[in-house]
Amino acid sequence: MTTHPVSKNFLKVLVSPEDPDVDIIAVHGLNPTNTEFHAEATWTVEDKLWLRDFLPPQLPSARVLLFGYNANVAFETSIAGVREQAINLLNRAASKREEAAERPIVFLAHSLGGIVVKRALVEAKLDDSYKSIREATYGIAFFGTPHQGGNFAKLGDIAASIIRGVLRNPSSTFMEALKKDSLFSDTLVGDFRHQLEDYHVLSFFETLPMGRLGLIVDQKSATLGLAGLRERQIPMDADHTGVCKFESAEGDDYEQVSFNLVRLVKSAVEAAAERARIASLSVPSSRPLSEAASVDTVTKSFLPYAVDAPFNTYSRQHDPTCLPDTRVDLLREIYTWADGKDRRFIYWLNGLAGTGKSTIARTVARKYFDNGQLGASFFFSRGGGDVGHASKFFTTIAVQLARKSQSLQRYIGDAVRKNADIATQSLGDQWRQLVLGPLSKLSGDSYPSSYVLVIDALDECGNDEDIRTILKLLAEAQTFQTIRLRVLLTSRPEIPIRHGFHQIPETKHQGFVLHHISPSIINHDITIYLKYKLGLIGREKPSLSASWPGEETVNQLVQIASGLFIWAATACRFIQEVERVVLIRKRLAAILQIGSSIVGEQPEKYLNEIYTTVLRHSIPAKCSEEEKEEFLSMLRDILGSIVTLLSPLSIHSLSRLLNFQPGEVDDYLEDLHAILDISRDHNRLLRLHHPSFRDFLLKKDRYNDSNFWVDEKPANETLAARCIQLMSTSLKEDICGVTIPGTLVADIKRSRVEQCLPLEVQYACLHWVKHLRGSDAQLRDNDYVHQFLQKHLLHWLEALSWMQKISEGILEIISLESIASVVNCPNLYGFIHDLKRFALHNRVGIEQAPLQVYHSALFFTPVMSIVRRQFSNKMPWWIKRGPEVEANWSATLQTLEGHSEPVTAVAFSPDGKQLASGSHDQTVRIWDAATGATLQTLEGHSGWVDAVTFSPDGKQLASGSHDKTVRIWDAATGATLQTLEGHSDWVTAVAFSPNGKQLASGSYDKTVRIWDAATGATLQTLEGHSGWVDAVAFSPDGKQLASGSYDTTVRIWDAATGATLQTFEAHTVITRLSYSSDGSIVTNCGRLDAISLHEDAACSSISSPLVSRPVAFRPNIFVQDEWIVHKESRMLWLPPDYRHSCSAVYENIVCLGHGSGRMSIFEFLFSH
Repeated sequence: MTTHPVSKNFLKVLVSPEDPDVDIIAVHGLNPTNTEFHAEATWTVEDKLWLRDFLPPQLPSARVLLFGYNANVAFETSIAGVREQAINLLNRAASKREEAAERPIVFLAHSLGGIVVKRALVEAKLDDSYKSIREATYGIAFFGTPHQGGNFAKLGDIAASIIRGVLRNPSSTFMEALKKDSLFSDTLVGDFRHQLEDYHVLSFFETLPMGRLGLIVDQKSATLGLAGLRERQIPMDADHTGVCKFESAEGDDYEQVSFNLVRLVKSAVEAAAERARIASLSVPSSRPLSEAASVDTVTKSFLPYAVDAPFNTYSRQHDPTCLPDTRVDLLREIYTWADGKDRRFIYWLNGLAGTGKSTIARTVARKYFDNGQLGASFFFSRGGGDVGHASKFFTTIAVQLARKSQSLQRYIGDAVRKNADIATQSLGDQWRQLVLGPLSKLSGDSYPSSYVLVIDALDECGNDEDIRTILKLLAEAQTFQTIRLRVLLTSRPEIPIRHGFHQIPETKHQGFVLHHISPSIINHDITIYLKYKLGLIGREKPSLSASWPGEETVNQLVQIASGLFIWAATACRFIQEVERVVLIRKRLAAILQIGSSIVGEQPEKYLNEIYTTVLRHSIPAKCSEEEKEEFLSMLRDILGSIVTLLSPLSIHSLSRLLNFQPGEVDDYLEDLHAILDISRDHNRLLRLHHPSFRDFLLKKDRYNDSNFWVDEKPANETLAARCIQLMSTSLKEDICGVTIPGTLVADIKRSRVEQCLPLEVQYACLHWVKHLRGSDAQLRDNDYVHQFLQKHLLHWLEALSWMQKISEGILEIISLESIASVVNCPNLYGFIHDLKRFALHNRVGIEQAPLQVYHSALFFTPVMSIVRRQFSNKMPWWIKRGPEVEANWSATLQTLEGHSEPVTAVAFSPDGKQLASGSHDQTVRIWDAATGATLQTLEGHSGWVDAVTFSPDGKQLASGSHDKTVRIWDAATGATLQTLEGHSDWVTAVAFSPNGKQLASGSYDKTVRIWDAATGATLQTLEGHSGWVDAVAFSPDGKQLASGSYDTTVRIWDAATGATLQTFEAHTVITRLSYSSDGSIVTNCGRLDAISLHEDAACSSISSPLVSRPVAFRPNIFVQDEWIVHKESRMLWLPPDYRHSCSAVYENIVCLGHGSGRMSIFEFLFSH
């Protein structure tokens, strides 16, 4: 056997088969005894080097390599840092693999050698010259590697224990080396766990003590804590040095190691083979973007784009612009505003349905597109898929801006490179990083003087809160140094938009109301439009008279239109869609008849009547009454589905969803081109010409003839049933045919997903619960919903994962739970509740690798889980022995990760839907409390954040920091509304008054301040405490303020005058307090009984005993030390890992913030 002395660095081949398909690289740990051949000795007992002697028969195609390096800490001057040794490992591995760089790698590492491997993989992520090593590495097997403890002391202690276990009297130089220049000291500056989540990990840990020192690396320390269910822990019947040494290939410990290692290596080989097989399907993964990535690649791959949003997209190519000599004055006003220097940079064009807003928006967009000044356009459409909501709004605008200039391309590309997941972040973060930031960096004279953004039909954005948020964010735009930004926005005058503009200073916007234009001007424009459109028909039909339709007819049509351009457009399409002249005349007569039948009515009545006319003409004339009734019923069902859909479908997809035969839907819609945009290409999306048709069908009070009225609730129930039926016949395990359980979503092209999951199936997966909620359906045990879940639940979750919609799926599950009754359907309710726990528990793994829903998700779910028991037959047979898991769900609902430093403050919003957190990483985060998704990351503080609280209406958030400031944020947009300065030391407590108009803060400067929340002005500075102030709270009526301090007192102040009303001696430090509904104060050490406080008691001091009860933010559940308490009973003991640095409670939900940067959410179902 060739061996190497300790002083030499090397990577030698231990086993070399003829045609290897995997490299196994073994790395040793510390060498405290200065053993000359420590690299071999680490894995050897009684001359049996198991990597060479036992493993090859089980893995005949594996090449085994041994890495040796200077790990002798006895000689201080010869020690190299971990980073140098990690790079040494990378360089030698790259050299040995030049001819087979794609061959997969599995690392083995003992003890602190695992730190070298981890550091090497982190360096490989940071340096693209090691890209082949990074991408080839599939897994790591750690043997007694200490991962936990993000500080020098912990790992220093572990290393010292190892040394003391081997040497009875280590030299002082020996121990000093650990402190000054040890093998691992520079690895512990940060936590590398999140950098290693691409890999599969086995963590073998010792269970036998190392003499009197006990366990060196216990199970907790050996836990890396990877997300994504990629780490498996395995106990070994050995001490620290024996954990990777085996006397025989037949021993129990070796059998356990070899079984798991062989499985890991074979999975690595299979994954490599699969990557090669689907190389043509590969897309850029979610790894950090390189500087070389082109902007086009960046925007296409990382910024979701709504294809139908721009004004000139293919699907809108036939949408009209204003005809010459129409809208003259209005367009002139808009152009003057856009080209001028008016500080009002938002122009709101609002008008009733059908008044021509979109046509004007297209006209403006076309003008500025042609002269190079259109920054971007986004045309919303209710039920229009990606243009029916705001999730792709700012990313689509950013993509369009990136195409305007090379500088904007670079700045937007830089923003995406810095934050590759920006598309999943809040609208505020997207707006500031992708739009405002890049625009503000433009300089020089090579750009237009202004960019115009055209946003049409904002009222058709599906979420009112998103509408308000967009308006707030747009108001942040300013006149930049080199360009002016102009925003033209159109909408109906709906309440959310009117209220949104009320919140924007008038100095930032101006408006125009279309339906207030003089009727004579509108009639003039409609006359021009009708003459032009009907004139085209006349020129196409020579048999019509030269004067057709005639001045008098046009005037009659103008009067019937009643100022609505949509009426005129519908009338012209209705006439134009027939070929025969006799039918043209007949349809014109039918339209003229409308005017004589409803003279003097509101414009909406005329619009209703033309829609009714179009629908009646679509019913075949030459058929029996029974056939007409059947046709009408089917037509109503189809139209009801079209206007109830939450996202548009093509005729082909709609036919499949509704279970119609090919061509049937076409037959029913054949004569409805006047109101539906129907393409000859059946794969193009079917759209309404105007949203007013949806209103017409769904509102019964708009009918004289109710034959066409669509009852929305039954329509939703029908669609829900059709969605479930389609999913039941379409979904299956491994629907994309990838075969390898570890295949990642990022490794598969979207085209393949769309082929395997057609549009109608994706629609059904996303929206079946919404349609169920929109109906009057009552869920029952063993009904069709229950049966679907019992059979196809895992198929549904897999499909959502391939669609990258797991978060949306979790929201659907929560929504489904809310409509299931524990009384009416206890079994179904229990199933759905268990499903929620299953999805939240396994979300990360399923999101990354969809097939893991059948593998790790089931295996790591509690044994008694309803979902696990229902689908036990789906567990793969090839796993010999599964992990030991709990019998039942723990109280932990989910764990939130995002902060990089300890979490020191948490607070629920008043409605419990959001959760705020503050951290030593100097940021505040806002989370969706149901799904755990990050909604906002608020940056601005320059010190630790120690306090957070929501305003009573949930619209604002306040935070206190070690930077001595208080910040007030807009909870929807993340914008800083106020920065309050005045404290001279850390701010550690904040609280809003009940009306939200005032904000109190407590500080280590021993004062309490009361601020005006709107202006930021200091209203009161309250002095009296002799110690740090760590808690503040307003009384329910807002007249009093309580503060708790390290001086062991609680003071009650008059919030208006600042006078001290009462001082209580608590005899202990007060760190938390709140008012209860009866006016008494509850603190972290007890309750202050409610007393009558009068002005004449201002300076009194009462020292009263406190009832022994901890802070209860809600009456029933609270946190006390290491316990979660329900009422007066301790219910849940928290292990050390779950001990909290801060906590918050909302009803039956408890959130704990931890020193690790994580947050744990617990849900309790205590009976009342």
